[in-house]
Amino acid sequence: MASTTPNIKLVKPEITDKIDVSIANFAQNATKIDTSIKNLQDNVSTVQGNLDETKQDVSDLQTSLDTANKNVKTNKETIASNTKKISTNESNITKNKNDITSINETITTIQGEMDGLKGISQENQTAIEMMETQLVDFGERLTALEEQLNPPEPPPEGGA
Repeated sequence: MASTTPNIKLVKPEITDKIDVSIANFAQNATKIDTSIKNLQDNVSTVQGNLDETKQDVSDLQTSLDTANKNVKTNKETIASNTKKISTNESNITKNKNDITSINETITTIQGEMDGLKGISQENQTAIEMMETQLVDFGERLTALEEQLNPPEPPPEGGA
């Protein structure tokens, strides 16, 4: 009885096999070899297709990575710019706080001065009122003095 190969089970002819059996085994072996080669070609085509897809996936990933790296660079630049702006804003805020403190101190000083002026204004108002009263009093006294200096003429006699 003939033996077979371990992988695709080709029939190995024996020295004692008849020629027609050997020819039949040869035909059977040729079909098995052809089928195996076809399966290998199909597998190679499948592997080649998978390889092409993998190459495209790698290319797409590289493009995505390049885009991501550009975005990271842009983001780093934006962060650096924003950090600088934040620092400038913090400095401006400090200056503004100092200005506000100075303005508040000036307002407090002005309010104190206004309170002092209000007191002076009230004193002046009181002095003006007193002077008006004195002027009225002086006017009355002046009128009385004028009447003493220029007494009214008596009415003519016989006249009414």
